[in-house]
Amino acid sequence: MFPATYELFEFNKMWFVFGISILIFFLWASKMIISGQIEIRRTPLDIPIALFLASQIISTIVSIEPHVSLWGYYSRFNGGLFSMIAYIFLYYAFATNLTKSDSKAPVSYKILFVSLISGLIVTLWGLPSHFGYDPTCFLFRGTLDVSCWGESFKPTIRIFSTLGQPNWLGTFLAVLIPIGIGFGLSNLPESNINIKDIKKAYMIPALFLGLLFLYYLALLYTRSQSSFLGLALGILVSFLLLFFFKFRKYSAAGLIRDKFLRYVLAATLLFAITTFLIGSPIPTLNKYTTAQGLMTALTKKPQEALRETKEKSKQSPAKQAETGGTESSKIRLIVWRGALELFSRNPLFGTGVETFAFAYYKVKPIEHNLTSEWDYLYNKAHNEYLNYLATTGAFGLGSYLFLIAFFYYYCLKTLSRHKHSAFSPISIAILGSFTAILVSSFFGFSVVILNLFLFFLPLFFFELTNREALSKSFTYPNKKEKSREQEINIFKMAGIFIVAAVALFYEFYLLNFWLADKKYALGYNLNKAGEFTQAFTPLSEAVKMLPSEDLYKDELSINMATLAVLLSQQNQGSEAAKFANQAKSLSDEVVSRHRGNVVFYKTRTRVLFALSQLDPSYLDSALDSIKKAQVLAPTDPKIIYNMALFYNQKGETAKTIELLNQAKKMKNNYVDAYYALGLFYSQLAREDPGNAAVLRKLAKENLNFILTNINSDNDAAKQLLKTLE
Repeated sequence: MFPATYELFEFNKMWFVFGISILIFFLWASKMIISGQIEIRRTPLDIPIALFLASQIISTIVSIEPHVSLWGYYSRFNGGLFSMIAYIFLYYAFATNLTKSDSKAPVSYKILFVSLISGLIVTLWGLPSHFGYDPTCFLFRGTLDVSCWGESFKPTIRIFSTLGQPNWLGTFLAVLIPIGIGFGLSNLPESNINIKDIKKAYMIPALFLGLLFLYYLALLYTRSQSSFLGLALGILVSFLLLFFFKFRKYSAAGLIRDKFLRYVLAATLLFAITTFLIGSPIPTLNKYTTAQGLMTALTKKPQEALRETKEKSKQSPAKQAETGGTESSKIRLIVWRGALELFSRNPLFGTGVETFAFAYYKVKPIEHNLTSEWDYLYNKAHNEYLNYLATTGAFGLGSYLFLIAFFYYYCLKTLSRHKHSAFSPISIAILGSFTAILVSSFFGFSVVILNLFLFFLPLFFFELTNREALSKSFTYPNKKEKSREQEINIFKMAGIFIVAAVALFYEFYLLNFWLADKKYALGYNLNKAGEFTQAFTPLSEAVKMLPSEDLYKDELSINMATLAVLLSQQNQGSEAAKFANQAKSLSDEVVSRHRGNVVFYKTRTRVLFALSQLDPSYLDSALDSIKKAQVLAPTDPKIIYNMALFYNQKGETAKTIELLNQAKKMKNNYVDAYYALGLFYSQLAREDPGNAAVLRKLAKENLNFILTNINSDNDAAKQLLKTLE
């Protein structure tokens, strides 16, 4: 994580993965050059991975936004074609170079252990923030509190540590907890241990139980329902498999004596007690399973609880959205409907990898406008499977599900043949962790660390359980004698030099991209704060450093348009004209390459509207731009509202009122539209005395609707209503 980038967390993680991938490419390629042979280890998932990669490539080719499909949605980048290529490359690099059939301590075992240690660091970093002491604020701002976070980040309510979002931290921990159980089981002492050594022998399993407690405590403090459910099903899968392959032949007495079962029961009891004291993220489970829930249920009168339920049910959707926020489950269902509609329109290959943010506007259900997040940009479907379905079509989702299903099939087949493997508890735990990811993904979407686990957990399973699965390789040329080929000559040195040059070029490209993002982040934040003069320099530098990123040009265009207006107000006409022309030119360039991107058309509308203050002829261009945006987002009431304001600028009152009424129909709790109509009708009443009574009545109806159905404390509506009395 880094404080000065546009996105503090995911962007830096993805760039780290890219950077490491390029370094490994150089080392692996150099190794093959020296050996004189290309070698790639075969794995059981070769065909499923090849199909999945093919689906991503095809969807990128037919994408409505190819640049976004290549890199991923800006800020996170995870999920773009380049990121998928990086994950798959690392998968085969690990399989080829780090899995050894003759190794006593597999690398997978070591990496999983390191993952548990890194998880401990992440947990210890995040837990203090629940109590108001965030190490991230201390690192970035020098204050050991939570004041460095805005309204969107409230770690005292939901911790997120170094992952950046509570659900991502929760799922990360849900992946590690089954693995921690597996390590605890695999470190249990032999049954014939000397009684004097029991304390020492059980120390390591006890330490793993302590680790599990910290992980689980942190997961509860994330308040992530999807992660909690993912963990529950992940542990259930682990325990069922453990029972099926280890306990099913035991007698009742044998089960009681079994050290594995005792450890499983101890872990279960630990989770149950912690949940009872802290509470789960799912409110309906807490009523009779937590200390607080039981106390509330016992002390609250039935009539009081019934009255609260009735009052809540009486609230209109408009009132709920205005006062308390819409339940996330309701919003998700609406977004999922949009995803299914996108699939029905693009059934084979979808709209393009990572294009949901722009494609969703086209099919956004009108019910979404009645939620508290009606104006949010949804860059994911908040369901990994529907996201693949919408953006990569049936081929993309089908290949993704085939990869998952084949891995489960292979696991069950392997476990039935290798029941007594030395690392079988960890192998079973891997399946539980894999399940936790898949369940959590049903209610969310993947991030960098989860995609790494998604691709690497199968490899860990193959190495720990059945090393024969990784015993075959693709080699070219297929030579048995390698002694001479290992000798380094001038041609091999030249080959290594070329590979090094290519690797260095892309490492520097990544560094330049990262530095450009810092400039963009600074300029963007200054623009947002109204410091347009200060924002100009970093935005200009970002564009120069990375001309291929049109997002930077988009932000610079609105900055220059605003500066043009400011310069004009300071009587600097020539400079104002220069900035106006450059702003228009940048906007033209951006939209010419992104005809299907409604976000860029919205910015273009802002640019042209700002420039219309210098030259009224730009108003028609702004109107044309917002009409194109409306085609791309037909259910967006804000576009209709702004279009109405443009027609008002042109003096077309009838059209203005028509559009404002249309915006009301799209969003019947749209305060701005109701207030604007109240304002327009009151003005018309003064201008048209003959119809003043009717017009004042219409104005009052709109203003009273605000106060009665949306917000009874709206001062602007109250003041305007007084003038109509």
